Amino acid sequence: MTVRPSLIQAERVDWASLRCGCGKTGAHIPETFAGLLTADTPQEMAAASLEGHVYIQSLLFEVAVPVTSMIVAALNEETSEAVHVRLLDELISCIGGESHWTEVEAGAPELEIDCQIAAREGIWTLYQEYATGRASMAWMILDAVDPDRERFEYFDAKLIDRVRKRAKRR
Repeated sequence: MTVRPSLIQAERVDWASLRCGCGKTGAHIPETFAGLLTADTPQEMAAASLEGHVYIQSLLFEVAVPVTSMIVAALNEETSEAVHVRLLDELISCIGGESHWTEVEAGAPELEIDCQIAAREGIWTLYQEYATGRASMAWMILDAVDPDRERFEYFDAKLIDRVRKRAKRR
């Protein structure tokens, strides 16, 4: 069995105390996330969707913050390409959303900021994503989460040239 740091990270969270978009507690999130990591078919990926739990449309729920940390950890794990791209897409949803009105009323008005802070834990993983061919998704994430604008602009200038050269060779 593969050791997955993302699932070890999940063990650190009291999921039953967190609000989920489905109306239940977040207790089921680690199992859903584990299903996503090992999904082999479109049906398995659909069954392990984080939409409706972590977010509904672009509206975030409390579980989004620890899920963001899990996603960043999972980007370093062995997954299929389809799952890897899905993880990046889910990360974009977490960092680019906004708190659901029920979260605002519960005292969590800026979950997206907390998700952005959580994503920064893996800043170099995100730069690696940018450098290795998932440039547009990684760029969107980095633009939102990297507070060091000078670093972002420097890497962007260096990496965009490489991405363009790689695209011309294809």
